[in-house]
Amino acid sequence: MAKKKILLIDDDVDICTLLKRFLERKGYEVFICFRGKEGVLTLEKYAIDLVLTDFRLPDIDGLELIQKMKEVNRTVPIIVITGYSDVKQAVKVIQLGAYEYVTKPIFPEEIVLHIEEAIKKSGSELSQNDQKETKVIVAEKKDKSENSFQFIVGSSATSKAIQKQIKLVAPTDMTVVILGESGTGKEVAARRIHENSNRKSKPFLAVDCGALPHELAASELFGHVKGAFTGAVADKKGQFELANGGTLFLDEIGNLSYENQVKLLRVLQERKIRRVGSEKDMQVDVRIIAATNEDLKKSMEKGSFREDIYFRLNEFKIELPALRENRETIEEFAYHFLNEANQFLNKNVKAYSKEVIAIFKNYDWPGNIRELKNVIRRAVLLTTNEIIDEKALPHELKTSRSKGDLEEKIKFQTPLKTSLEDEVIPFSVQQKEQVRTLKEEVQDFEVQVIEKTLKLVDYNKTKCAELLGIKRKTLYNKIAAYGINLNKKDE
Repeated sequence: MAKKKILLIDDDVDICTLLKRFLERKGYEVFICFRGKEGVLTLEKYAIDLVLTDFRLPDIDGLELIQKMKEVNRTVPIIVITGYSDVKQAVKVIQLGAYEYVTKPIFPEEIVLHIEEAIKKSGSELSQNDQKETKVIVAEKKDKSENSFQFIVGSSATSKAIQKQIKLVAPTDMTVVILGESGTGKEVAARRIHENSNRKSKPFLAVDCGALPHELAASELFGHVKGAFTGAVADKKGQFELANGGTLFLDEIGNLSYENQVKLLRVLQERKIRRVGSEKDMQVDVRIIAATNEDLKKSMEKGSFREDIYFRLNEFKIELPALRENRETIEEFAYHFLNEANQFLNKNVKAYSKEVIAIFKNYDWPGNIRELKNVIRRAVLLTTNEIIDEKALPHELKTSRSKGDLEEKIKFQTPLKTSLEDEVIPFSVQQKEQVRTLKEEVQDFEVQVIEKTLKLVDYNKTKCAELLGIKRKTLYNKIAAYGINLNKKDE
């Protein structure tokens, strides 16, 4: 059996030598490059099974390197090693197609586990693609007591990248903005972030800002005291107060009035609220996840949405694709919703005909996942046997096939580019400047986290390092590099 080939890229000769010896003892064939461009040429020349690269190289940064490598070999797993641990940089690396992001110090056994997992997963995915069947697929039976509200992780590159973003940001307290058309599952993604966070035992509350009456929005969000206005017959807690310690999901945040945007800004800045009619401030500890199907930048240009709110909210952004842009997942979603509909309607429909699956994949789904779910529930209700056929589908789905000209057929048969691939293309032109500013933002974020943790442990640097998951020496280096003030208490 041929040895798996690993491409190791790092300008540190000692690290390369140690890792090469270790990996060769594990049965791998290792190619070493000390420059990023040299690594790209090596990838073009040899059938590399995995790339292990440092993020900071003398001739090219990690983001540009990943982009170039994915242009050469889109499927090769890339593991990035860096001495700088920050969420934003990690997410960007994952968005561009890296398999994993590992921080220094390097533990060889840990690296081997990542390598084995990446190569195994890459091989199994290729095998599955080769063995794809076009026959009717039978839906799995699920226990009726199972919670039907769940986050579906599709097998497409886009779906997997979104899942990795969620896992990266969930344990932090960063404010998240989720973008996507109506029906793409923004609230489901927000719940997933909450369920994977340290706040999962606390409340998760969702507020549709678009449905809040203008005159009652402040009361709903921040609460009111008795007598604050006509009809306020008793004190009332607002959503921020009810979500204290947990997560508040603000859907369609672009619909908030200017006055309430000002109040929201105060909450974001000071973590304080004031009930309508009260003169007292109240401290709250709430993580905010906002969502919108609007272009907030256009709203800012019109003056209907404040810039300072946008930049406060936009610490981390997740973009959910429209279903028509992620057609690879349609069949997976269809079988998930078939199971749900069977449970809801107490039926036992097992599958779709091949014609129905073809219609699903060729339809544009303007209502996205929500529309797909409703169509399937209706089809299950109308189906009298075990297979859903065309007769059970709404008229607009069946007629959508006749609209397809030659261009549409070519589009349907050609593998679609994911939104992440589209994002890679203009990166070197427009986004490179954003990476420079991102470094500054990351430094500010690290300073805030270190200062907050130091205060929490009464400036005990050993405990601080333990909580942050870094070595004491690393903490000292960061304190010195960032000029963090220790005058209040120093060891």
